[in-house]
Amino acid sequence: MTMAKTLRVLAAALLFSAAMTVATTAKSQSVQRIAAIVNDELITAYDLESRIRLVIFSTRLPNTVDTRRRISSQVLRTLIDERLQMQEAKRRNISVSRRDLQRAKETIEKQNRLPKGGLEQVMKQNGIPLESINEQLRTGIAWSKLIGRRLRPRITIGEDEIDESLERIRSRQGQAEYRLSEILLTVDSPDQEANIRRTAERITDQVKKGARFNAIARQFSQSATAAVGGDLGWQHESELDDTLRQVIGRMGKGSMTSPIKTVAGYRILLLRDVRKIAQSEAKPITLDLRQIFLPLPRQSAPSDIEAQIDLAKTVRDTASSCSDFSTLAKEVGSPRPPSLGKFALKDLSPAIRQVVKDIPAGKISDPLKMPDGVMVLMVCNRDGGTSVIKLPKRDEIADRLMNERMSLGARRYMRDIRLSAVIDVRV
Repeated sequence: MTMAKTLRVLAAALLFSAAMTVATTAKSQSVQRIAAIVNDELITAYDLESRIRLVIFSTRLPNTVDTRRRISSQVLRTLIDERLQMQEAKRRNISVSRRDLQRAKETIEKQNRLPKGGLEQVMKQNGIPLESINEQLRTGIAWSKLIGRRLRPRITIGEDEIDESLERIRSRQGQAEYRLSEILLTVDSPDQEANIRRTAERITDQVKKGARFNAIARQFSQSATAAVGGDLGWQHESELDDTLRQVIGRMGKGSMTSPIKTVAGYRILLLRDVRKIAQSEAKPITLDLRQIFLPLPRQSAPSDIEAQIDLAKTVRDTASSCSDFSTLAKEVGSPRPPSLGKFALKDLSPAIRQVVKDIPAGKISDPLKMPDGVMVLMVCNRDGGTSVIKLPKRDEIADRLMNERMSLGARRYMRDIRLSAVIDVRV
């Protein structure tokens, strides 16, 4: 190789090496670029990018540049809140063990029908750093422990409150009740409102396009219900304000509201189901039946048919009890045994069901013309058919009241933490 050629090869190698160094440095700088500073703790661009990948995967949002841009600010806000929660947990000496973290992963695996260890495998396959989901779970566990330790001892649910709730349920029997889920985006200062409203509108649009409401609630909602996918449980119509009651009343199951401005921020509600409060399914109606059958030849004259119908009416007007009815069956020569037995109303033939469905116990039906005769039926006993008030147990009511107050307390606690924090957003 000539000296000139050697110099050219060496120069090309040096240029390639320099280019690779620049590229590596740029990538490193991008990864280490600061996205936000939260009380002197850093959230890097790498942290933000990792969480965006997790959010897109778990919510089934389209993995596009536009989606990443649109959700970036809300994902960063969630990371900031999580960092504040973890800082507060550490300040209060709350720790999360490896076993705590493992149990949380096992729960997710069961919910998604994954084998043991399957969650980590899925994360790797989709290019999501394991530390991203570990940190999210760790923070959720720590915050839950902190709220339980700090707030629960301060809340007392009295017996009179439980009695009042039970009485309210009784008085509302038959009224509408809605199973709702929510996404809550809080507004802590007026200058945030426009941005939060746009974020809420984008979330609504993405859910309409197929993103999972419960997954987005888990990632973005700032309500305590985020841990359960935004599930608010059953809400009575009287617990909704007039505007919301009218909106929900016109919605069908599975439909969603536009973002609704509230004192706390913006709420998006999903109507999952509707029911009548405190009513269980009525017990199946069971009838104890007796019969008298008066046969007719297939080619009977109208006068013969009329005679048998008149006889059946006489039986109806004469019998006053089931024993009378059985005696009359023998006297008129009914060829069939008088006792039919007990039947669920729904199991009877349509023709007979129509005749006896509204007959009270101890009463006899009008004559029923059959293809081969005339029949009268007596209802000796009637069970079921009455709606029963299904009241929750007292400890269930106590748990619900406790959770409602802890949720409100947690939101106030988080608001105070944000107000006292020093947060510097760099992106």
